[in-house]
Amino acid sequence: MWFPGPVLFRVGPIAINTLGVSVALSTLLGLWIVNREARKQNINADYMVEFALYCVLGGVIGARLWYVLFKWPYYAAHPGEILMVWMGGLALQGGILGGILIGIWLAKKHKLPVWQVADIVAPALILGMSIGRLSDFLAGDAYGIPSDSFLAVTYPPGTFVYHAFGSTPVLPTPLFEAIGDLVILGILFLIKHRKPFQGFLFLLMLELYSILRFSLEFWRGDSLSTVFNLKTAQVTALLTIIIAIGFMIRRYRQTKNYQREKI
Repeated sequence: MWFPGPVLFRVGPIAINTLGVSVALSTLLGLWIVNREARKQNINADYMVEFALYCVLGGVIGARLWYVLFKWPYYAAHPGEILMVWMGGLALQGGILGGILIGIWLAKKHKLPVWQVADIVAPALILGMSIGRLSDFLAGDAYGIPSDSFLAVTYPPGTFVYHAFGSTPVLPTPLFEAIGDLVILGILFLIKHRKPFQGFLFLLMLELYSILRFSLEFWRGDSLSTVFNLKTAQVTALLTIIIAIGFMIRRYRQTKNYQREKI
């Protein structure tokens, strides 16, 4: 199989990075989804385009800061590499947090309904995450542990995983996650017309993704530091599940109380 590594292809002396292509593709498809859903729900599409673009920017910044934070001993010794995002090193959970914070700020700035906007963005977000993991699979990033399974793949020199394990076959965990994200996307589309309250799709997406991420971390070979015998991403996933469930309960009660007041 063809694994291009961090550089997807070259046009003369210009290197086209795998990460850059995935971010561009995710942004374009995400904008299409967000614009389409916003128009259906009578929300200003112009605001939503701005919203989505800023969320992508916030996501990239958050993902990089999260990664640098947990790799600080290295980056403290190599500060010139902190901004070299094109070389790899984005933590997806930090990206989600960064995107959420920017999204809340923008929604309030334009007086948009936060939870309704969150539901509009949810499918675009999980699709973008799937595309991102597919690019990780091609680049040899976010790789799995060495394995003799028939599912294991071998990466060539120049990829991140080759630097860690050489020609030893590893589990393609980013591909597993990309497929899992698409399953979550399918679930969101199946239930979007039956959601019990605004914000349900977004919170459900966070919960399902966190369950997926927690499970796959057992087979990740490049995970960040551990906390209480769990990987950092697993602890973050558990906290996300708890917080999302808490917001679900709160939103359900708010919706029920509002419905009673209307009677």
